[in-house]
Amino acid sequence: MNRAAQHLQVAQASISQGIRQLERELKLSLFHRTGRNLVLNPAGQLLVEPARKVLGDLVAAQDIMRGARELQVGSVTIGTMPEMSSDAVAAWSASFTRLHPEIRIDVLEFPGARELCDEVLAGRCELGFTTFPVPTENLERIELGDQRLLLVMPPRTPPPVQPLALRRLGDVPLVVSNSALRENDLVTSMLRRESVLPLVRAQMPDRHAQMTLVLNGAVSAFLPLRMATAAHRLGAVVVETDPQIRTPFGIVHRPGSLNPAARSFAVQSHAELTRRNARIAELQAAGASLLDAALTEQSERGSDRSRTRKGPGT
Repeated sequence: MNRAAQHLQVAQASISQGIRQLERELKLSLFHRTGRNLVLNPAGQLLVEPARKVLGDLVAAQDIMRGARELQVGSVTIGTMPEMSSDAVAAWSASFTRLHPEIRIDVLEFPGARELCDEVLAGRCELGFTTFPVPTENLERIELGDQRLLLVMPPRTPPPVQPLALRRLGDVPLVVSNSALRENDLVTSMLRRESVLPLVRAQMPDRHAQMTLVLNGAVSAFLPLRMATAAHRLGAVVVETDPQIRTPFGIVHRPGSLNPAARSFAVQSHAELTRRNARIAELQAAGASLLDAALTEQSERGSDRSRTRKGPGT
């Protein structure tokens, strides 16, 4: 009893009173009393594990509430690279910004995976969105899925039979982004594997200029699914290929626990992408193409946000 009182930093009388109160509530004796000593009886032994669980849940609840207090203010710095464009990260973080409007988000873009990982290792970014693999073993990874690249062709292009075999792209003029070097290497490798030498007719500084040239010219480009759906809405012809071109992507961060804002951002982004990917897979299983499934999922999500803004009963 003395040791328990010292550990809890309370008076011994408070411990004794608490035990007696608990025994009255349970209508059971929990200890054998032998002189000045207490020994757990069988009923007391049965209570040990449930009591430890209650205390553990209480500590966990306190940690959650502490994190909630910290999430009311603060900021999180996020690094991206051209293959994981800032607008895509902004879209994936939508649920976070709706839940935590007071948290400031700073998104920085770096030339490639090495520069991004260096910034995360140095602590200048809490999180980094990148394609895998990364050039270091000193960061922890959160895998988010695969990024699909689709062939986006100019408006009014006669739609080819889908999926289009990569080996048939030898005479298709392409535009590439100078900043997306890792992506360009992936596309080139896949085409050469099919004995095709890429016919690069233009180079643009970024993805948006790349897509603009496709929409206004006679060249095509490999773009991520999110940009491909945007291009489709603007009139472009979007084509799936065989074999598919895809690359895994996710989040990297320094070893150890993240601050509450960064942890919540990572959790929300993972949940957002998991819901999106599951819905797209469900629509594809029902017979939709990848493009149609992505368009439907985006439309449904937009409708859900609209209903949320209007509120119930409106």
